[in-house]
Amino acid sequence: MSNAPRNNPRNFLIAIVMLFLAGPLAAQIQSSPLAGQQGTAVVIAQTSSGGSNTYLIDPSSNQVIGIIEGLGLPHGITVNPEGTKYYVTNEHDISVDVVDARSLEVIKRISLAARPNNIASSSSARKVYAAIAGAPMVQVIDMDTDEIIKSIATVGGVHNTFTTPDGRYIAAGMVGARTLSIIDTSTDEIAWSLGPEVMKEGVRPMGFETNADGSTKRIFVNLSSLEGFVVVDFEKREVVEKIVAPRAPLVKYNLIGVRNSLAHGIEVLADQSAVWVVSRVSGRVIGWTLPELEWIGDVDVGVSSWLTSTPDSRYLYVATTGRDETVVIDLETLTVVERIKVGDSPKRMRTFHVPADVIQMTKRAGGGSP
Repeated sequence: MSNAPRNNPRNFLIAIVMLFLAGPLAAQIQSSPLAGQQGTAVVIAQTSSGGSNTYLIDPSSNQVIGIIEGLGLPHGITVNPEGTKYYVTNEHDISVDVVDARSLEVIKRISLAARPNNIASSSSARKVYAAIAGAPMVQVIDMDTDEIIKSIATVGGVHNTFTTPDGRYIAAGMVGARTLSIIDTSTDEIAWSLGPEVMKEGVRPMGFETNADGSTKRIFVNLSSLEGFVVVDFEKREVVEKIVAPRAPLVKYNLIGVRNSLAHGIEVLADQSAVWVVSRVSGRVIGWTLPELEWIGDVDVGVSSWLTSTPDSRYLYVATTGRDETVVIDLETLTVVERIKVGDSPKRMRTFHVPADVIQMTKRAGGGSP
């Protein structure tokens, strides 16, 4: 592990000002009406890209408390605003599977037009947006009926969908078409796009920085052949900066299994203090301060491809594909503090707010070690 100085008086003052201006940051960043409410809990959902299970981790104990079984090649996962239903993209059955959060049983299987990849949801719009990799579209599901209500045409198959923290937009990233499209959740129409002449490479995971009112300020985007990310100004609708990770010692670099995606996984902390990125090619997670984008340091984790964080911005959870583990990093010390055994080839993961009784029911329905 390497580490640059993380704190100085100037950065401390900036953080205090941002906290004062931004108000309930956790609610904005986590995009959940349950954030900050009493009688709620947090769960980390970890899918296994090489198997059929999704693992639910309690971050208060770092234990697997539930396993959603029987979902063929689960890709992405999201949740409804009440925290009572999970929506999982099932690549094997070409569907979105609706899972009861208490019993961990599939209560509905929604057939899709073609093979899906990731999935996102807007709490304010009460809709789910499934990225369709096998056809040029995003399919929209109404959370109240669990029915497809629209297919939004795109210029290519969609790898990832992400929701802006205010729930107003869905960012759809395309690898082959090298395009980022922004969908307005009020109309389910594409508001604007940045095509291959701007993005240059395949569009991979994204994270969002917000303004004081919770609206989107900047998007940080992983591109296929970049160990780092580009910065998209949301209002200007243009790429304004490219951030390249400091080089690690040569011995850390390994191209095996990278598949033209040098960095894959990006997370903006809930308190807006930093953005963290997974470097697949060098086996580390790398951080930069916000809003300055000054390098913080890096932590060795091994071959990994995704990450998420806790609402208090204290811990990172990293999907270490090479070891079938979810690794926990303490961001105050920049050290690995836990390794949690999960399923085959863990990749996509998310942090959710759910009612506290969901956690208790999860433990009874599907708890225990994987």
